[in-house]
Amino acid sequence: MDKFSFLIAEGFKNIFRHKLTSSATIFSIFLTLSIVGFLILANQNTNKIIEYLRAKYKIEVFFKEGFTDDELNNAINQIGSIKGVRSTTLISKKDAEKIFKSQFGEDIFDLVGFNPLPASCVVNVEKDGIEKLEIMPIIKRLEMLPVVDEIKYQSGLISRIESYYERFSQIAILCFILSLAISIFVISNTIRLTIFSRKNLIVSFQLIGATRSFVRFPFIVEGLFHGFFGSMLSAIALYFLIDYGNTVIDDIISFKINFDPYLLSATLIFIGIMISTIGSIRATSKYIK
Repeated sequence: MDKFSFLIAEGFKNIFRHKLTSSATIFSIFLTLSIVGFLILANQNTNKIIEYLRAKYKIEVFFKEGFTDDELNNAINQIGSIKGVRSTTLISKKDAEKIFKSQFGEDIFDLVGFNPLPASCVVNVEKDGIEKLEIMPIIKRLEMLPVVDEIKYQSGLISRIESYYERFSQIAILCFILSLAISIFVISNTIRLTIFSRKNLIVSFQLIGATRSFVRFPFIVEGLFHGFFGSMLSAIALYFLIDYGNTVIDDIISFKINFDPYLLSATLIFIGIMISTIGSIRATSKYIK
């Protein structure tokens, strides 16, 4: 236990022995994890926006004349079972007549003497999911149904929205990976400088029989502290920045950035500890033989 406490203490002391490099590393981790935090929040809130937009996607399916109510209900059940369909709403000829009257203030019977309006169905697509929503497979399945006469939907708008969302997701993932790689590189180089500055002490330890693990452990602990402090600073900065930003944004457009400060902090600390561990192990494995 005394040996373990000594190694932890040595790793912690290394931060203060090399204040300049440690401060630069912590600041670099702070910056990169702040970017990671922004990407996480942007992704979460983009998902909320895309869910809202998908809830507005409407596919209107108009049925042919001459089919019974049972046949139409059977078709509705088939539509509801299509992958990507969230819900369906049947609009009978009678419902269509009421809608026409409420919108135009005229009775369709008074105008033409009969009800020419077809029965139809409003199809709502799934709004959850992080992947791009493909609307065409749904349309093709609908076109195969014998009761379907015409299908109306905003193909161009839906396609553009989904393409932009897919592109944003790809860029966010790329930036996320790049930020983590930069952090690991910075930590590795900081630990490398620390190892070089204490080269004589490391040789002395090895001469008196210290194992490789014993020599490496304090440097790994030092990297862990770098990651912890950097991630804590980024979590605190993001909390106050988003809290202030929400106040300003809400006054302008009545919109708030959704975030859980505890979950965000835990995520950033986990990422910070993970990348600092990888960076420290990488450096000690390479430069302590």
